[in-house]
Amino acid sequence: MLDDWLTEVQDKGVKLGLERIRDALARVGDPQLRFPTLLVGGTNGKGSTVAFARALLGAAGHRVGSTISPHLTAYRERFRIDGRPVEPDELEALAAELAPQVRGQPGMEELTFFELGALLAMSLFARRRVDAAVVEVGMGGEFDATRLSGPKVAAIVSIDLDHQKYLGDTVEEIARTKARIAPPGGILVTTEARPDRLTIIEEEAAAVGCAVRAAGRDFEWRMADGTLDYRSGPIRLDALPLGLLGDHQGQNAACALAGVEALCELTGLDAPDPWQSGGALRATKLPGRLERVRVPGGPAFLLDGAHNPAGAAVLAASLEQRRRPRERVWLLASMQEKERGPMLELLLPHVDRVVTCRGESSPRFEEPEELARELREAGARVEPAGTGKEAAEALTRRLGSRDEVLVAGSLYLVGDVRAALGLPVA
Repeated sequence: MLDDWLTEVQDKGVKLGLERIRDALARVGDPQLRFPTLLVGGTNGKGSTVAFARALLGAAGHRVGSTISPHLTAYRERFRIDGRPVEPDELEALAAELAPQVRGQPGMEELTFFELGALLAMSLFARRRVDAAVVEVGMGGEFDATRLSGPKVAAIVSIDLDHQKYLGDTVEEIARTKARIAPPGGILVTTEARPDRLTIIEEEAAAVGCAVRAAGRDFEWRMADGTLDYRSGPIRLDALPLGLLGDHQGQNAACALAGVEALCELTGLDAPDPWQSGGALRATKLPGRLERVRVPGGPAFLLDGAHNPAGAAVLAASLEQRRRPRERVWLLASMQEKERGPMLELLLPHVDRVVTCRGESSPRFEEPEELARELREAGARVEPAGTGKEAAEALTRRLGSRDEVLVAGSLYLVGDVRAALGLPVA
C-alpha cells in the first residue's frame, strides 16, 4: 500500500506552499502537537547536526524521533526512533491507517512526496510517544513541510547557494527563506557567523518574536587537531574527538549542542551533562559523510554526499588532509539542475580521473555522456559509464588495494553505491 502511495505522489514534483501539509496533519489529529521538536535547517550539515542532536538527547535518557532526507538505500531510513530506522511492517501499518483519512481526499490530490514523508514522520513519532523529535528541513525553509512540525527551537547550521531554481539567485534571498523556520516566541540557534547571513537570520527571527543564539556571541566552538572545544553556559567540552570525520563536523556538533541546550531549557527535558554529551558526540555515526569502506582485495570507497559548491569545498579540504592513494577515481553522478562548474573546480585537483554515471532512484539525473562532456571541457580525464551500481562493480574489479574511489555529487548516488557494495540499510 505504501509503495503505491509513494508512486502516486512521486510525480507531483516540488510545490511551494503549506496548505496541503497543514490540511493533511489536521485530518489525522495534528500529531506534531504531542511532542516538542528541534527543527534543523541550513544548506549543508543538516543531516550530521540531526544525528548529533539525536544522540545528545538519547544520552540524557529520552526517546527521540528523528528524520533524515534523502534516504540512501531504503525509504524507511528517513524515519528513526532512537537512531534506528522504523521497521517496514510498522511503516506499512501506519500508512494503511493514514491513507483513508488523506489519500484521494478533497484537497489532497496534489500532496507531494516530501509532504507525505512529513505526515508519516509526525504520525509515527506521536504513535511511539517520543519525548522529543529532531527534524531535518528539506531544501528550503519558509514553505518547507517540516515547518509545520511545530518546533520549539530551530537551528541553522550554515547558508550557501543551492537549489536556486526554488530558493532565489542570491545568498541573501536564500538566507531569508531559510531563516523563516524561526519558531514564533521560541529560540533559533545558529553557527552561521558571516555577517550578511546572520543579519538576515536575526531580522527574520525578530519579526516573529524569536530569540537568536549565535556562535561567537552566545556560545563558542573551535576544531583543533581534529577535536572539538565547546563552551556555553552549562557545558564545557575540551579536545573531544567526534564520531563523524572531518573538521567541518565541529560546526555541526556545536549547532546540535546549542540546539539541544535550548530545547531542554524551553521544555523542561533533562539536558545531557558534559560526560553524557561527550560520549554521545564520540559515538555518533552517519553513513555517506566521509564514510570509508574497504573492499577486500580491491580499492577503498570514500562515500560523501557533497553535491553543491559549499559541500565540495568542505570535501576538498578533507581530501587535502588525507594521504593521496596511488590512484583516486571520482565516481560522479549529478542532478540535471545542478550548477557543477564550482564543484568541478574544487574537486578535480584531488582526483586522477573521473567516471560519470547516473543514479537509479530519480529521473532527474544528468546523462553520463553530458557529464563527461562538461568534464572534458574542464580538462579532466573522464570515462562515461552506466548506472552507479554498474560503475562501482567495474571499478572494484579494475582497481587495487592501493587505490581509492571517491563517490560524490549526490546522496542518491551514495545510496546506490552502498547497495552495490552490499552495505546494510543505514
